[in-house]
Formats: sequence, structure tokens, C-alpha cells
Amino acid sequence: MKTKENVEQIIAYLEDSSNFKSGKAEKVYIPEDETEVIYILKKCAKEKIPVTISAGGTGNVAGRIPLEGVVLSTEELNRIVKIDVENKIATLQSGVVVNNFIKELEKFNLFYPPFPTERNAFIGGNVATNASGEYSFRFGPTRDYVRRIKMVLTTGDILEIRRGEIFEKNGFIDYEHFRIQIPSYRTPDVKCSAGYYIKEGMDAIDLIIGSEGTLGVITEVDVALIDILPERFIMIMFFNTDDDIVEVVTRIKGYKDKLNIYSLEFFDCNSLGFLGEFEFVNRVKKNLDKNCCAIYIEAEKKNLDLWLELAESINCIDTVVAESFSDYEKLVRLRYKLPENINSYFKRLGTTKIAVDAAVPEGKFKELYDFYKNIMLKYKEIKMVLFGHIGENHLHFNLFPENDKQKQLAEEIYIESIRKSVSLGGTGFAEHGIGKLKSKYLYLMYGEQAIYEMAKIKKTFDPYCILGLGNIIPKEILSC
Repeated sequence: MKTKENVEQIIAYLEDSSNFKSGKAEKVYIPEDETEVIYILKKCAKEKIPVTISAGGTGNVAGRIPLEGVVLSTEELNRIVKIDVENKIATLQSGVVVNNFIKELEKFNLFYPPFPTERNAFIGGNVATNASGEYSFRFGPTRDYVRRIKMVLTTGDILEIRRGEIFEKNGFIDYEHFRIQIPSYRTPDVKCSAGYYIKEGMDAIDLIIGSEGTLGVITEVDVALIDILPERFIMIMFFNTDDDIVEVVTRIKGYKDKLNIYSLEFFDCNSLGFLGEFEFVNRVKKNLDKNCCAIYIEAEKKNLDLWLELAESINCIDTVVAESFSDYEKLVRLRYKLPENINSYFKRLGTTKIAVDAAVPEGKFKELYDFYKNIMLKYKEIKMVLFGHIGENHLHFNLFPENDKQKQLAEEIYIESIRKSVSLGGTGFAEHGIGKLKSKYLYLMYGEQAIYEMAKIKKTFDPYCILGLGNIIPKEILSC
């Protein structure tokens, strides 16, 4: 078994994209097989040493960053065990890098639909956060493709569960080693990554998906595959004003199936300002008003002519279309660079990321969008950007406070935004998970009683209370 103990080696495990700076660990364990995972967990349970599971480090909420104890990295659990071409199922160890997996699938003309925007993520991390990928508008989140999970518990027991075998019944889920009483709250019917997933009649595997390393160490997963995608193109439509953008998007969404849309994204004018390295963005933006915005679409190439007709009918000022491979790659890179550049800006400010990640039901999005716009007009002293997955009624609302007074105001806006999304029947946490950054706010969505109910679930899976401390549930609530 590999270990790392000196400060220079450990420091790389104390960071992700959140700019969270309170990480601390005594040692990093790097198991090479399931037997070593069992040994580590039993040893740490006996000695009451907290264990934080580390995947690819691509997260945004400090989930993999330890507050104390040791790190268990899954980086050596990286085998693609099997690709069943006939049944379109792959078996993967949890440390498989998603990009490597997708490249391997190309050999068989297969594709993994919920692949994340950050392709260096580990598949286990995607399952642990129920990651929503680049094409989640069309294909949905990771949850929809997980067919089996194998997980080591802190007792040393192995929990292996397949989709379709165990369901909630009469308020309980009976796992192999224990019984869970489902709590009183319910996960809303929107894109959501907020605490433990709970629904009537739910499949037992869904409680584990999105559990953020708090219940056990995922060692292996089976995921569903589809046929490789047809040729696609990307088009960016620029608008002089965002006044009618919700109506425009609603119209575009009406063509989702007819035109086979994979991505439907939004960039406000401030977001476009973070893309100055792309010459064509600067060129177009010079001719637009200060309330300009853009819609980013990826769809099947065979429908390009229909898209160009649609673009004319909705009065966009300019369009940029990528048909060739090089142009397509350029626009894909643009989409990746926006969150990268925003995260870099947070780091330059030296502040922890403040990002509202709300989603609401169809029909409620305009109210949430208008709420954001009013906030931006009212508090112009704080730089803000609004971008993301408008096709799923989910935008990233990022705030960049530069002093203590602005930080206090930004936190008030953050809380107000969560309350607003929940009042509309949505979630304040649509993707990325809760981690340590957002755990103190989760009660705003479900109420304090629900957090104690989550703690009870965690302690049933992890009776030693050593896994993922600070993720989802504030440590002080666990009272272990």
C-alpha cells in the first residue's frame, strides 16, 4: 500500500476548485485494491481517525479536502474492469478517469452520456456527487446511468447493490447489513444535488448516489452506455438585450427532440467579459449593448439549416457557428474556459467561492431569473456573473466580494437566493454537491430537523462516524 506523509506530498490533496483553505491531514493512504481499503477503514475506525475520500480533485465545494485525520485516495483503483458491448454496460473501479474511459469507449462506438465538463474527474467522484454532465439537458445526471455500486463500509463490510433489487417500502429501506428509516423531507423534482436523495418508493441505490463520501468508500460501479453520438455542431447566438431571453429559451426548448439538442447554455454580458481571450467574442461584444447575452447550443449537425432559420426568427444580433472539427473544439474550449477563468478570478481575489447553484421547476424559471437580475441591479458594488444550464432552469450565480463589507452582503444574497429557489419548489443546490462549503446552508432548503435525520442515516452506514466529516452534515450535528 502506498502512503504519503510529508507536507509537500500531502498539500496536493488539500485543494480543489473551491479555494477552500482550511485543509489539514496527517497522512494520505493510496490503496491498490479493495482489501487495502478494508484494512484502512477498519484501522481508522478502531483508532477513531477521520477519513476523507479523495477522487480527482475537480470538485467545487471542498468535499475531498480533509479537516483532520487522513485521506484515502482512490487514484490507484483505476481499472476499467469490463466493457460489455452487447449489453452496453461498463464495470469500472472508482478511480477511473472519465476522459480515459470515454476514449476507450470510442473503440467500441459507445458513449457515456453523463460525462462531466471536467473530464479529469474520477467516475467514483461523479457518482458520489451525482454529477450533471455537459449534455445533462438531453441525458440527465449520473444517477440515471448507475446500475451497480460496490462500497466498503467502516465496519469492513462490503455493500453491493444493484438497481432494481431493493426499494423503499412502508417508510424503510432494508439493506444487506441494516435497515434505514427514510426521513421526513423529500428531494424536489428538479435537477438536484442536495443531501441524501429521498423519495417514496425509491431505489435503494439512489441514497448512495450523491452521498459525497459520507457513507462508505465506493470501489466499483457499473454504468449504462449508449451508442456513440452522431455528428454535432455548436452555435452561439448573441443578443443585444436579455429582456426576453427566458421567452427565447422557452421557444428553443420546444425543439429539444425535433432538433436533437444536447446542450442549451446561457452567458450574461459579465460572463462574456471573462472570455476576452477569444477574439470573436471581443469582436461581437463591441457591437452589443451593456445588457447583451448569448445562448450556446450543441445539437445534431443534420439540423443546422433549421437552426439558422430559427436564429433569424428570434432576432439574435449575431451568430458564431462551428461545423469543422477545429471550430467545434474552439467553442467547446470556450465553454470550459468560462468556469475555469471564474475560478481563477476567485483565487486572485483570495476569497472562497460564493456561487448560488439553484434550479427550479419548469414555469418558475422566469421568476428566479428576474430575481437574479434585480439583485445585480440593486447591488452594483459587487461584481456578479450569471451563466450556465438555462435549458434545465439552472444557472450559476457567482458573486465576487472584495472586502469584508461586501462579503457579508454577498452571504446575505446567497441565503436570500436559496430561500427564493426553495419557495418556487426548487433547490438551492442543483449540482456539485454540498461538501464543506455549503453544509451550513442546507437547512435553508429542508429545515433543521431534516439535517438531524440525515445524520441518523449517516451513522447507520458509518457507526464509527469517521467518513467525510463536514460534508453535507455539519460536524457538530453528528455528535459522535
